Amino acid sequence: MILLYEDEFDINLLPGVIGCWTLRGHQRKILTPGQNIKRYGFGAVNFSTGQLTYLVGERKNSDGFIALIEEIVADYCPDEKYSGLKIGLVIDNFIIHRSKKTLAILEKYADRIEIVPLPTYSPKLNIIEMLWKYLRRRVTHNHLFTSIEKLVEAVLHFLNSLTDKPELVLSIVGCSE
Repeated sequence: MILLYEDEFDINLLPGVIGCWTLRGHQRKILTPGQNIKRYGFGAVNFSTGQLTYLVGERKNSDGFIALIEEIVADYCPDEKYSGLKIGLVIDNFIIHRSKKTLAILEKYADRIEIVPLPTYSPKLNIIEMLWKYLRRRVTHNHLFTSIEKLVEAVLHFLNSLTDKPELVLSIVGCSE
């Protein structure tokens, strides 16, 4: 079985503020936009290889999750008559994972994808959460972007750079040897 861990993440134009080094007696100031704008990321990481599948959408809804499922199918099992290893897709209990639309697409790909649900309220069991934390520290926190488009571009650039470094991805999510 090919084991993928899936989750969604928020991309906020309003920057997160985290602790950082400053001179004693000086406080680092982070500018903020007048109003927050959001986009949402959907992603899955391969537990064995570190391969990433991801996309960004305007809403965190079933359509975005379904688009990610379609991307996973395109990456791992695009043939009409698929007979390879099944994909175990580890998901949390977010409502978009159980919608009628989602269940219909999962039924369509039942020969290729098997859902592995996590227990309720168990984000520490979903290893992709570590990748989202790493992304926030490296890209979104303590940085002001002039537009949501530039922020999304930075997020996608960062994720694209990780596609060439599966060993780093595995190290980030805690799966390296």
